[in-house]
Amino acid sequence: MYKTLVASLMLAGVCLPLHAQTSDPPALYIIFDASGSMWGQLPDRSHKVVVARTVLQDFVARDFGGAELALRAYGHRREGDCRDSELVVPFGPAGAVRERISTFAESLNPLGKTPISYSLRQALTDFGGRPGEIILITDGLENCDEDPCALVRTWRAQGVKVNVHVVGFGLAEQEKATLQCISEAAGTTYHDANSAMDLAQGLSRIRETVLPERTTPAETAFEGTRTVGFWLQGVEEGGGPIRVEGVLRQGEAERFAVSSNHRNQVEAGTYELVAGVRTANGSLYRPVRQPVTTRAVEDTLVQVEVAVPPSVRARFSSGDDPDAKGALIRAFQDDREVFTFRWFDEVFLDEGTYTFRTRPNRDNDLSLTETFAAGDHKELVFEMVQTVRAVFRMPAAGSEVLLRGNFELWQDGEKKYDVHATNGADVVPDTYAVRLVNDLTPHVEPDVVVAATPDRQEIVLPVPVGFVTFIYQHVDGTRAPDKRVFLARGEVRKGRVKQSGTPHPLLPGTYNVRGWRGDYAPVVFEVRAGEEREVVLRARQ
Repeated sequence: MYKTLVASLMLAGVCLPLHAQTSDPPALYIIFDASGSMWGQLPDRSHKVVVARTVLQDFVARDFGGAELALRAYGHRREGDCRDSELVVPFGPAGAVRERISTFAESLNPLGKTPISYSLRQALTDFGGRPGEIILITDGLENCDEDPCALVRTWRAQGVKVNVHVVGFGLAEQEKATLQCISEAAGTTYHDANSAMDLAQGLSRIRETVLPERTTPAETAFEGTRTVGFWLQGVEEGGGPIRVEGVLRQGEAERFAVSSNHRNQVEAGTYELVAGVRTANGSLYRPVRQPVTTRAVEDTLVQVEVAVPPSVRARFSSGDDPDAKGALIRAFQDDREVFTFRWFDEVFLDEGTYTFRTRPNRDNDLSLTETFAAGDHKELVFEMVQTVRAVFRMPAAGSEVLLRGNFELWQDGEKKYDVHATNGADVVPDTYAVRLVNDLTPHVEPDVVVAATPDRQEIVLPVPVGFVTFIYQHVDGTRAPDKRVFLARGEVRKGRVKQSGTPHPLLPGTYNVRGWRGDYAPVVFEVRAGEEREVVLRARQ
């Protein structure tokens, strides 16, 4: 079952155009949400970021005349940082910057928070006093303890000549009112979007509002092309939206690949559409076929009802945590890897039997085998051996000075784990001997307990040491300038490089020290726990 609709996406502008307010080139400034929530899914189960970046690429490919474009993104570099906001493409003529915007969008990896207010303030600085338009594309609310609505109200009260237009993307109902207040404060229209077409239409309405003289027929809407717009929408039985892909064929030739994730650019003509849900295996599941005709004066919308493939998702359970953090999952058939997916994703797959393998850490090398038939939608549950993140510190007793080196955890004469000095390691809760890997201070702390809680723990193991400062002296006994020394345990000649004039923590025992350059007699000395001493290297006669 299907239906073909012809839809015009050209909408009339409703407010004073930007070019009438200033003789400067019109300025459009896009703020793009790249926070971690952009990996969430739309109603058709597309990832928001995948849709948003393709729609953004389509949008900047359009004809903006003499307007200048700029792009700022937030949340794309660091997690948990309310100042992670970057002007990635400064103002420039649309034709000159669109490729840079498109390239950035293609490589985007959402990570962090949603600093809307901070990004707006930075944007105002980037405008440098010129008037213009900000287009904010966001899938969430400010989460950096600021109020963007109050900020925009202040701008308007102060006569700031920069308007803010908001497109809310994939928002829950309770979130929409909060974002609408930004538009209300700015005196603009809020646009809500839950699909690629919604988002494209919202951006088109804003463009036509601020640049009405650039409104053009659909076939010339993309600068330098004669293509027309083709929208593909998928619905499953019952009418719910679902992501679909396919091709437009003429005879045996596949002319255009099409997707429901963006506005497809095709040539006007008559085609056979072959479309369905793309599985993780790479195939179209039970594709439908139908004739379609694309027109040269209006965008064409085609809606197809498609079969839904089997699907799989995964959950990891660890100890008392039924929703523990997981890892990448690899799907195999006949010992051949056919696809991978992230543990928090749901993916479609072809019918058949699969072995799913995952390795969250060295103690959890897990595998499950499942068979999928038409209509199956299964959840894999990986039961993990409980591990915790353990970080070890060995400070000199009575101080905050750390002995340097990585660590090893041993049990019954066998090394169980290598542990990084800074990042620690995931280990099974138990009792271990902890070894500091350092040939100068090779300390072993026995019977160290790694508890089952908390999930991340720092274990501090103070070590009794003495502090030794190396002093260089001239022949006459006066202090010589500080420089490096060679320090080793026992009678070993090859030593670690240390700096004179600085106290160094050393385990109790016998050491020898040699001068860096010049003729200095080597010194053998003892270190006792708790003592502070100087060791003098005096120049020979």
